[in-house]
Amino acid sequence: MFFILLLLGAITLFYVWLKWNYSHWKRNNVPGPDPTYIFGNVGSTLNFSEHFGIVAENWYKNFPNVPYVGYYKMMKPAVLLRDPELIKDVTTTNFNSFRNNDANISKRFDPLTATNPFFSEDDDWKEGRKSISPMFSQNRLKNILPVMNEVADDFIKFIKSYPTNTNFNAKDLSTRFTTENVIKTAFSIDPGCFEKDEQSEFLKVGKDLFAPSFLVGLKFLAIPFLPKWAFELIPVPFVPPAMDTWFRNLVRINKNSRSKDYQSNDLFQTLLQIQEKHNFDETFLAGHSLSFFMDGTETSAIALSFVLYELAQNPQCQTILYEEILRTITKYDGKITYDALQEMTYLESIIYEATRLHPPALYLAKLCNKPYTLPKIANQQKPTTIQPGTSITIPILGIHMDPKYYTDPEKFKPERFNQEEQRNRHKETFLTFGEGPRICLGMRFAVLQMKVALVRIALNLHIKLSPQHKPIVIDTQSLLLYPKDGILLQFESRQ
Repeated sequence: MFFILLLLGAITLFYVWLKWNYSHWKRNNVPGPDPTYIFGNVGSTLNFSEHFGIVAENWYKNFPNVPYVGYYKMMKPAVLLRDPELIKDVTTTNFNSFRNNDANISKRFDPLTATNPFFSEDDDWKEGRKSISPMFSQNRLKNILPVMNEVADDFIKFIKSYPTNTNFNAKDLSTRFTTENVIKTAFSIDPGCFEKDEQSEFLKVGKDLFAPSFLVGLKFLAIPFLPKWAFELIPVPFVPPAMDTWFRNLVRINKNSRSKDYQSNDLFQTLLQIQEKHNFDETFLAGHSLSFFMDGTETSAIALSFVLYELAQNPQCQTILYEEILRTITKYDGKITYDALQEMTYLESIIYEATRLHPPALYLAKLCNKPYTLPKIANQQKPTTIQPGTSITIPILGIHMDPKYYTDPEKFKPERFNQEEQRNRHKETFLTFGEGPRICLGMRFAVLQMKVALVRIALNLHIKLSPQHKPIVIDTQSLLLYPKDGILLQFESRQ
């Protein structure tokens, strides 16, 4: 009897605590969606019925007159930012109060992923980013451009080797290009991504890491929703042990094959020089090599596939792009140089506009690490102060689709990114690559490889949607923007 009374008392106390906990935002007069007990406002993402990026976009739309929204990530109060000035303050001005991304990775169980600049924290992030930034300097990119051009030529040959009405899955096709390009420019290895009859080992590794599935979905859910302490107690690695071993062996063999007199412009050689200069260990070398592989292949492939999708739907944009490319390379004796690519402003606008409509990452997640006072909103007697450990969500898709910043936001209009329009728009209303000190480190490389691929495609091929293409539905088992039924394209040779 005593035990039953004790149990009922504990249940009652827990229920009272839950009610009090889930009244946090109401007590502070902060608007937000109504939570459910235990799961807060993220239950629909935990059973894969909705993508969190779409959930965040809906909150953004449903509370249009406030700078931020209060929600519950499971049982913890969290904040969704809406105002560009507040986003600027969090990502840039008060960066030291939000220096880490809300992405839990255990150094003990997942050392390679913990090295990734996106996942690393505090001094590890600061030192790592400072050390590897030279890899993406303008001079380094100029040095690897000839290799990129060769990869792009082989890419066109691969497409042309198929009959005209062949259906290509844009994501799979783009992944072939980005993987071939990343491995050749980084490691001077031929990954065989344009071989028809044999599955490239590198493509297989990328698929195992990122292709949506129930297990991949659970892995992606664990990163933002499991508490940090859980990752130190249970092995939930982003990179499985077998893949960790495979990549370490790849890096070790590649390093040992290079003599002291070895001359190369590839990015791995730069990384070796950085390792030697700072006396970094093998995990640093393998971790940053894996980071470059992961970041350079998957997000760029998603972005490139949606650029192709938008061009297929807008043939007039293909014509304008084709004319810009011809006009520009004529000035450079028909050569596709680094400077020529920088002059192709319409090409860059196409990339930015396509990734505005379809950002590979639908939201950013930051973590508060110092007490921070949010701006006072209507009906508040005093502003709300959030505490360390509070999750901050920046709804990229919601901002990108806000008609306040982009007229007719559903329409594809590359002209939005001409110099004048960009000057007249708040910088924090375009967040494809993030913002502030933690802006995507490989952004220059990503944009450059997409430019190289698109120039070759525009010069050689017309892009059109396949009659079998289905409307895009986001796969809820993927962290990134992944079309569940793919994007089916066809190509025709220019006469």
